[in-house]
Amino acid sequence: MGVAVAAAAAAYTDVTRGRIPNALVVMLLAFGLTLRAHDGAQAFFVSLGLGVLVFWAGAALFSLRLIGGGDVKFVAAAAAALGWPDALTFILYTVLAGGVLGIIVGLLRGKLRAVARNVWAFALPLFAGMRPVQPFSTAGKMPYALAILAGAAALALGNIFALHLRIPS
Repeated sequence: MGVAVAAAAAAYTDVTRGRIPNALVVMLLAFGLTLRAHDGAQAFFVSLGLGVLVFWAGAALFSLRLIGGGDVKFVAAAAAALGWPDALTFILYTVLAGGVLGIIVGLLRGKLRAVARNVWAFALPLFAGMRPVQPFSTAGKMPYALAILAGAAALALGNIFALHLRIPS
């Protein structure tokens, strides 16, 4: 629930100021790792490792200009705060919400075709095992913290009502 509250604050600042404050990221990380430490050393180090792994993957997306730096830091801190396996579910929900948000923003701005071209230019080479092409059309930035908030809210509601995203094995 703490991640959802922090995500709401991040979404507010992202929408109003176009950024996520570092202080919010640091507080979430410190709060989350403190909680994980109370679960034992193993839980602490697994959560810390999750945060580092998510930050590393997010940095790769940031280098391709697909996500903002504040979003990367916040998602990494949230993953560390949530621990395993909630971090994975949170990220999946966030990615799904980001796709929906991208479509909505593209529709509202009249740039859905540009969004589709960018996704196609990026994803098709990636699926073929090649290096993705840099998006060539500026469809505009979107406040991705809204997708992060949706992911955190979906996880919180799923935990409250025992509804979970299942990954077939």
